[in-house]
Amino acid sequence: MSKRIMILNGSPREKGYTMTLVGWVANAAREAGAEVEIVDAARLKCEVPGCIACMGCRTSDEFRCVVDDEASDVIARIPSQDVVVLATPVYFMGFSAQIKRVIDRMFSLFKYDDEKGRSYAPGLRETTFALIATAGGGESDGLDLVMKNAEAITRFVGSSVRSLLVPDAHSEHGVQPDNAELRERAGDFGRDLAK
Repeated sequence: MSKRIMILNGSPREKGYTMTLVGWVANAAREAGAEVEIVDAARLKCEVPGCIACMGCRTSDEFRCVVDDEASDVIARIPSQDVVVLATPVYFMGFSAQIKRVIDRMFSLFKYDDEKGRSYAPGLRETTFALIATAGGGESDGLDLVMKNAEAITRFVGSSVRSLLVPDAHSEHGVQPDNAELRERAGDFGRDLAK
């Protein structure tokens, strides 16, 4: 059975570095037999800017955000994926706001067990996570912090994270990577996700 991969692209630039890498990874994963869905987080129609701490997900039997919009629909599909890839440029030392508003609302995939005093997300037991991150500077200019944040998220989920980190990416508008070695790395990453 082919792997189901959802890539949450958090770049607002449709033809920038991050989206180019997402395309390379997705194409390689598809060629390796995976079903790949790319979600453009920057263009999702969202009723709220992120999690609004309404706690409606705590009283709902569903594992989804109770705010009825496109982000809620995407979040509800996450547990059915074999792999979820968070793809982001580094903006001011962290995830872009466009992907962060989806990540924060993933809180709705968890329930809280009052008797045991812990949270659980039964739908995410089989889901693994990956990170694609690009930065205009070096690894210590925010890539390391995005990676640590992704590791913390996946630890909370009970998973681990694989990563494709690209330092020194051009931050100028319209500049796309034109690097055979980087294209091969992205292809290898996509093929690995499809295994």
